[in-house]
Amino acid sequence: MKKLLLVVLFLIGLGISGCSDEKASNVTSQSTLSLDEPSLAKIESSNITAKVQALQEVQQIPVLYYHSIMLEEGNEVRMPPEQFEAQMSYMRDKGYESVSLNELYNAFYNNEILPPKPFVITFDDGYGDNYTNAFPIVKKYGFTATVFMVSSYIDGEGFLSWAQLRELVANEWEVAGHTVSHPYLSQCDRKVLYNELLSSKEALEKGLGLPVRFFAYPYGDVTGDVEQAVKDTGYVMAFTTKRGWFDPSLDKWHQKRVYCFANMGLNEFSRRLQDSNY
Repeated sequence: MKKLLLVVLFLIGLGISGCSDEKASNVTSQSTLSLDEPSLAKIESSNITAKVQALQEVQQIPVLYYHSIMLEEGNEVRMPPEQFEAQMSYMRDKGYESVSLNELYNAFYNNEILPPKPFVITFDDGYGDNYTNAFPIVKKYGFTATVFMVSSYIDGEGFLSWAQLRELVANEWEVAGHTVSHPYLSQCDRKVLYNELLSSKEALEKGLGLPVRFFAYPYGDVTGDVEQAVKDTGYVMAFTTKRGWFDPSLDKWHQKRVYCFANMGLNEFSRRLQDSNY
């Protein structure tokens, strides 16, 4: 009888011990999950962010630049609308997404994120056909663009009006600086130089109710004095006419662009999108 009692007590003890171990195991498991899952998530998120930032630190991005989108035989700065549309179709088919200069700037200088295949569309001078011909095509393919506007040309024959500029801005286009009268800035004295830069900026900001932060040098004409004046008048980034892609390893005042001209053909257009130093 004593032996039977001892066996029963022994078995009961095993059961209690087993339950206790299982509960302890469950508690330990739950505790581990509650501690480890957030930690793992943070580590993974940190790794992804680091990888994206590392990619963006070395990423070069094509900034296309055009002038006029219309047909005029023998004038290479006037690209026929059908050629321009073929290029926009190519960009969409290849998976490119347009970004604004503001998004481009913030990605590299304020740690924001860009889409996988970004590019930028820009137009110099502010021709009226940027609104009548380019705008519908750009919109059709889900893109946006920037106009580097010569402020004294606004409302002039063949150029954009204030009403057109405001409509473009309402459709997420940007308007950037390109001086008052499109001179060779290196040939201007100090007073004229600062007036060309500041008066244009102020006129655009007043007319559009938005800050104007980016600039393109007319004729690509830039010297140390011109660069300093651009900085002093409140622009945060400037573009030349030098061939190449936007490169964050360069300084903000000498960024390159991809020149697009009439009758260049899709093969040449494609080549310039495959070689950052075309």
